[in-house]
Amino acid sequence: MANRTKGLGLAKVSFLIAAVCVALAGSSTAAARVPATPESTRTVDLALTANDVIPTGNDWIALPSIRASDGALQNFNVISMRYRGLLEVAGLTDHPLMAPFIEIAGVRRPLANLHWSLRDYWIPTGTMEAGGIRVRLTYVAPPTSRAAIIRFQVTNVGSAPVRVAPGMDLDWGRTNRVTYSPELLSGSRTMSPTPIDTDMEIFKYNTDDTQMAWGFAYVGSQGTLRAGTDNPGLTARHPAELAPGQTLDVHFIIGVGVDEYSAAYAMRVLNKRIDRYSLDGVIQQAADDAHRRTRTTGDPQLDRIMNRNLLFTTYYAWGRAIDTEQFVGMTSRSNRYYVSAAYWDRDAMLWSFPALLDSDPDRARDALDYALGVQARNIGIHSRFIDGIVLEDGFELDELAAPIIALASYIDQSHDMSMLERHRAVIDTLPQRLRAQRDPATGLYATFQDSQDEYLKKPFNIYDNVIVWRALRDLAAIAAREHRSGDEAALTAEAARLSAAIHRYGVRDGAKGAGGPIFAATVDANSADFADIPPGSLMKLPALGFISEDDPLFRRTYAWLHSPGYPYSYSDQPYGLPGSYRLPFTTSWEVADHLRLKEGRAKALMILRHSPWDGGIITEGVKADTGIPDTQGLAFATAAGYVAHTICDQFCTDRR
Repeated sequence: MANRTKGLGLAKVSFLIAAVCVALAGSSTAAARVPATPESTRTVDLALTANDVIPTGNDWIALPSIRASDGALQNFNVISMRYRGLLEVAGLTDHPLMAPFIEIAGVRRPLANLHWSLRDYWIPTGTMEAGGIRVRLTYVAPPTSRAAIIRFQVTNVGSAPVRVAPGMDLDWGRTNRVTYSPELLSGSRTMSPTPIDTDMEIFKYNTDDTQMAWGFAYVGSQGTLRAGTDNPGLTARHPAELAPGQTLDVHFIIGVGVDEYSAAYAMRVLNKRIDRYSLDGVIQQAADDAHRRTRTTGDPQLDRIMNRNLLFTTYYAWGRAIDTEQFVGMTSRSNRYYVSAAYWDRDAMLWSFPALLDSDPDRARDALDYALGVQARNIGIHSRFIDGIVLEDGFELDELAAPIIALASYIDQSHDMSMLERHRAVIDTLPQRLRAQRDPATGLYATFQDSQDEYLKKPFNIYDNVIVWRALRDLAAIAAREHRSGDEAALTAEAARLSAAIHRYGVRDGAKGAGGPIFAATVDANSADFADIPPGSLMKLPALGFISEDDPLFRRTYAWLHSPGYPYSYSDQPYGLPGSYRLPFTTSWEVADHLRLKEGRAKALMILRHSPWDGGIITEGVKADTGIPDTQGLAFATAAGYVAHTICDQFCTDRR
């Protein structure tokens, strides 16, 4: 392995002289006296454990796992259509990709005992003090940039001058393709200087050609390069002497692209923006962009939960492919979720999409264009790759209805009828595709799998049929907007017939201890299974407009699912809400659905407020006895949208 040390290099072009990544006056050893950044009134503190991570990012680059313990960046990723998922850049086994450190009086130490805060719920800063030095570490991905900033602010809070050197260790150990789980790719990893600037290194993943490139800029700092190895890396550090009260402001940049030039220019353009607007100005622009997407309930704790998860679903359930620039949707851009980087109609259209309508209607339009475009061919099939190709086969009825419900909600809020014209050919097929599932004997609509993706022996899921009822009524409302009175009447009548069939076949006696007929989960013409299926819960029927929560039928159903008669009720547990054999814990969907119910709201709010979730990011669920999140379903971006939307729908005071 060859080590190369680069000093405080001069830029090849003049702009870099002005855009150096440190705030210095005079020589490279004298730190500038820069005014302290005032604490924003839009900053919230985080209560994290050492095992937590903090995500941030934008459409182009996701930083899903910033370690709370030491501020290390474990990995980052970009979306790749070629690879039908994520391309993940990671460190060596059991080591992060990038590890920040601070040298104080010649002694190097990792960052530790960081206190974390978020600016506008999305830009994280970790703060520590040691040896008379205060260190602030900030990660920010400006919203339109194919690059991200790592900022060090080092302040001498002691009474004597001190030598410091903030820095970063970088070791690229793995390139993974991620769809569901990370799969190691066998291509080569190389490092070389950028083709345009100095003090910037380009890292390329190659097979027969460069498949993806990324860069690390440390302009104005010292770089010791580790080349000639399968695991290229470097150490960047910036030494300076600080007088009492003086602050050193240093930043590094990560850029991404399809080759060495595009990655290099991503860094160069961000540096130019910093030159024009200042580092504080660029961060302020990013904060303002996050802020415009936020809402308020008037309750700071609820606002923190809601807005963190609104922004998480904004940037982790959706993004742009680095190689095609296509806007795409997925379960999560974090590999902490066990089926990450794949597409479900249910997840995208029923869970994340309503949150986009709450926070960014233009983005909601793009999401619907994607659902009715790239994903249209296989609507209703269990899961797909981000290019629309089937991943896991199996028909799921609620997924076929999901884009209809999303379309109706979009038109109702935006009055944008052009969406119908743009996707008329696809939209016109959806009623026929639904009707193909109708059983003429019962009038119910059949499915192969339920909303927890499990095969059903009995073909009729009652929640799914209510979703179809809702979709038929929504199609009738769209027909009314277009003055198609005949279609409106026919669709309204079709929904009424389905409602009658649901009440005839979906309401059954036989649930032990129920005290009368209740809604079943799944049925055939002659028998029924009594249960709940949390991603498609019977608790959502009032929210869908199918039945009042005060109706005796719903009250009996609610009471039985929350009683010892249902084996997965968890009614005796402090964090318990109904689960299922597939999801034997309190799920985030049940928490959200209970927020809408008078009888369940208080407990749902308690769970929402007191569970740590995944460092505040919504998970698939929590343990009924402790409120601790399940370990597989972390960083669940589409469910984050479902919970955030429900909070806003029930409690937001800034109605739009």
